[in-house]
Amino acid sequence: MYAGTMRKIADIHTFEDESFLKTVTCLSVAALVAGLLVALAVALGVAMCAPQLFDPELTAMFDEGGFLRFLAWLVGVSAATMLSLGVHELVHAVFFKAYAPAGAHVTFGANWKLGMLYACAEGIVYTRRQYLVIALAPSIAVTALCLVLGFVLGHPVAGSFVAVLHLSGCSGDWAYVREITGDPAITHCEDTDYGVCFYGEDACGEGDGGKVDA
Repeated sequence: MYAGTMRKIADIHTFEDESFLKTVTCLSVAALVAGLLVALAVALGVAMCAPQLFDPELTAMFDEGGFLRFLAWLVGVSAATMLSLGVHELVHAVFFKAYAPAGAHVTFGANWKLGMLYACAEGIVYTRRQYLVIALAPSIAVTALCLVLGFVLGHPVAGSFVAVLHLSGCSGDWAYVREITGDPAITHCEDTDYGVCFYGEDACGEGDGGKVDA
């Protein structure tokens, strides 16, 4: 499918669109606040119903040397959160490649000023459904992985907090989804180095992702 045969509807300059960035910030704060409340509820539930499963660093926080163990717990949560954000972009990349033509390349980058990591399949046009899957896959897969690993490794509270912090970093994806689902005319999405470009059908049929003509 070629963008040249489709009608351009809109585009998003992810790092420059102030309205988009405001939406991203609001979604991130909402996810963080709601998620922290849920994580605290999980911590309380584990402490009351299954104290043997509670994170040992938190259980021993008030024992001798407990403060240092708590600091180590915080460092671990921070490191795991950063790792989850990297894995997040890898999941994007896997789906970018899965839906792209053979030989397509996915690149990675970061906007340190805004604190954003990103994966990019520049010039590839995906169907609406494909792009929604690409956008939402990390929110589901990586968050679930954080929770499962937290319990498996004996740190369910840490896993819950990492999951929440990861989710708060998914708001850019959710803002893309909000734009796409808010306009039924959008049938295809072109990934670009500046963000995403939306297209609608214009004398062409539905198709899979394809390379954009120069």
